[in-house]
Amino acid sequence: MKSKNTKPELKIRSYLFSKGLRFKIHDNSLPGTPDIVLPRFKMIININGCFWHQHGCSNCKTPNNQRDYWYKKFNEIKKKDIENKSKLEKLGWTVIDLWECAIMNDKSFNNVLKVLFFKIEPEENNIKYIYA
Repeated sequence: MKSKNTKPELKIRSYLFSKGLRFKIHDNSLPGTPDIVLPRFKMIININGCFWHQHGCSNCKTPNNQRDYWYKKFNEIKKKDIENKSKLEKLGWTVIDLWECAIMNDKSFNNVLKVLFFKIEPEENNIKYIYA
């Protein structure tokens, strides 16, 4: 399983960097070792793989072999995601979860960017207009 520097993660990081935003990656000082940390905005971006985090798209099929193992594994991951998000929010971070399927689909990628930059609140942070 590749958990760092995945294609969806690289796509988001490349876009953020191209817009002049600077960030940390895989910060192990924070709960859950978030994928992208924007300290200036006190924001965390988690890039979730559809299969491992099982959000419900067509990429979320459970393998037929050892189904009990997989159900247990997926539930543990979901539980850990909820715990880490809660810990981060208690520390004052805004947490955004992005999904692999939305990032890799060009049509939905623009919507992902709109949501992301809406959360950053452009006027307040001197980012006037950001176009996808």
